[in-house]
Amino acid sequence: MGVVRKTFISASRDGNPVIAPTFEDTMGLYPEWVGHKYTATAGAVSIFDEVVTTEKQLRGGWYELFDENAVVGDYLEFAVVDKDDVLGLFALYGLTVGEDVLELKKYVKTDYINVLKRDRQIFMANSTFVVTAGLYLRTIYDSVGENDVTFKVVTHAFE
Repeated sequence: MGVVRKTFISASRDGNPVIAPTFEDTMGLYPEWVGHKYTATAGAVSIFDEVVTTEKQLRGGWYELFDENAVVGDYLEFAVVDKDDVLGLFALYGLTVGEDVLELKKYVKTDYINVLKRDRQIFMANSTFVVTAGLYLRTIYDSVGENDVTFKVVTHAFE
């Protein structure tokens, strides 16, 4: 009796074959990693905003400490915010451009720093979400220590 073998070829969402993909199917978009170095103020909440210049599919990223000043109780959060009424929602919520910030998605909440682990700490979603040009990627570092903390954040997105 003969053996029937079926060949399976991966296909993208639009039906095109994906041959030996290096990355997961990104619908024709290219991966982008962008890093930023920040210094958080000791004993305070520090907020760092980076404007999104072109629409992208955000996946996640990582952070890494550059010094040993983080203490137990420090944490990071990451969000997408609208500061300039890019989406036209400020009037709906009674917000004012230049004064208010509309948080659209907080994709990492209260990620406490492991002060014993100095290597890269990854935050990655199972899928991507669209971030429109003109919005901001916000990094929040809540410090309870007595020394400023220097760290980097690298976002992983597809354009």
